[in-house]
Amino acid sequence: MQIYETNIENQANNFSTGIPYGKPCIDSSKFFIDTACFEETHIPKNFTLIDSDTGESLNDFKRSSLEIPYKDHKIYISTVKKILPNSPPIDKILIYFPAKIAGNEYFYGIQKKNFIEVLEHLKSIGYLKFNNANDIYKNTFVRDLDIKIDMKLAHNDKPEVKEYNKALRERFNGVTENFHLFDSKKQGFGIQTYERDKSTITKPFLKFYDKSKELTGKSYEFFNTLSAYIQSEVQDNFIYRYEFTLKDKRSFDKFGINNRLEDVHEVLESKWREIGKAFFNTNFQTKVKKPRDLSKLRGVEKTLALYFTEDIKRGLTVTQIKDKYILPQKDKKQRYRMSLLFERIYYFSAVDNENTKEIRHTYELVNKWDKFFGLIENTQKDGL
Repeated sequence: MQIYETNIENQANNFSTGIPYGKPCIDSSKFFIDTACFEETHIPKNFTLIDSDTGESLNDFKRSSLEIPYKDHKIYISTVKKILPNSPPIDKILIYFPAKIAGNEYFYGIQKKNFIEVLEHLKSIGYLKFNNANDIYKNTFVRDLDIKIDMKLAHNDKPEVKEYNKALRERFNGVTENFHLFDSKKQGFGIQTYERDKSTITKPFLKFYDKSKELTGKSYEFFNTLSAYIQSEVQDNFIYRYEFTLKDKRSFDKFGINNRLEDVHEVLESKWREIGKAFFNTNFQTKVKKPRDLSKLRGVEKTLALYFTEDIKRGLTVTQIKDKYILPQKDKKQRYRMSLLFERIYYFSAVDNENTKEIRHTYELVNKWDKFFGLIENTQKDGL
């Protein structure tokens, strides 16, 4: 197996390839600006939304907005209005565009200069009138903010990552239908939890997928516009992307950040990783209940409880502890029984035993990728 960097922290700020591996970047967002910030706006009335409409699916939003061709891509713009009792009415301009308008800087996400560029284009064709684009930028707020992190792997890592994804399916804290495992010729493979448009803080949308495959398949026309250097980097490596979404202001408030675009651009990379890790843990970190009566544990369970205590002292996470029991079980009924057993002993960890080669392989593989992606604390220093 070939991993070019040990984890996403070490990959960050490696820009020599035109792809800032490990760096959190804005992949997309809905941008809101008070209409009063503009001298004039000239958006047809039939592209006016009530405020509740802005939370609809992205495809529905696009269909309800004015579509403006730009650089082989599209900008979407609407007016947002709503009358509120005992409060000033909502009157905003809503803009959406993809990071792909950045061309060869696509992997750096939507930067300030890209947003200013879009504003100036909308001004040049008569939809918006303003004196200073920087003033508009300072008064722009975001919702449905997608943050992405690209990780560089080797093509021969794919089988292990696919196996890791199957383990995540078993660890998922939600109901089965909210976990999506996919693999297609155009999109490549990956996983998704919940739906982007309906995600919440307790049920967060996130997605891992094969960006190399998506670019050379589904987005092939855009891929052909990139420099030969970036094309080679994409084709020669397995670029795996992690995306997560901050849906609304409540999501921003939870993590102590402002949803003003200028402030979003100033958020530290370590903070974005903290948020990405929190969403990952919400979906995949084991949650168990303490047994009501430990005294009723049977003999073998009391013996296991002693091992549990030792692994807790070693610093294993609850998920790492549970994985030792659940992952080796290939049968659904066996996994269920082991889950019940784990619930009975709660605070403790599994036996550090010498079982079959398959059990050792599965456990070590999952822990290795947990550590690589840097999304679950891995305090265990030694292997099995």
